[in-house]
Amino acid sequence: MIWLLSEGVTITTTTKNIWQNSLRKKITNMRVADYSLKDDIGHLTDETIYKKVREKMRNCSVTVVLVGSRTGHRKWIDWEIWASLRSYTHPYDPLKSFKPNGLLAIYLPTDSHSVPNRLTDNIKSGYALSMKWENLERDFESKVNYAYWNRTNVTRKIDNSRERMEEDYWDLFGFRI
Repeated sequence: MIWLLSEGVTITTTTKNIWQNSLRKKITNMRVADYSLKDDIGHLTDETIYKKVREKMRNCSVTVVLVGSRTGHRKWIDWEIWASLRSYTHPYDPLKSFKPNGLLAIYLPTDSHSVPNRLTDNIKSGYALSMKWENLERDFESKVNYAYWNRTNVTRKIDNSRERMEEDYWDLFGFRI
């Protein structure tokens, strides 16, 4: 099962759905599901948000991040990547335990890309994989399988050391606002 994160090109659900639908049309031999949170959860506590995200991710094994022009500026994208990279061992019920997800970045065919810092850290460490949208049909299945393999065999390469983003931001002439 794959956890699909919003591309961050715009805030609208319509744009997100266009990329997801296009991905589903190109990839017919694997199930691609969107388990991202649909409602505004900004009013909840950080711990409650984390629990909701992890609960949705429990049945997923690979997180796919669609990287567009605003992806790296989005607080919730960072939080979902952060949650994807965590494991949990339940003290009494092993069925409630889970491994970290594999991580795959897909660079959308946009003019620019804003890659989340946490994602960049894990691409550099060798844990996360990346690919171009143009190569979906050729490479997607092998990249997902490799990301799945990484979640079991190279968790030592996970870099989840950054603090979680506290808010969305914009870059204006190289300044963060």
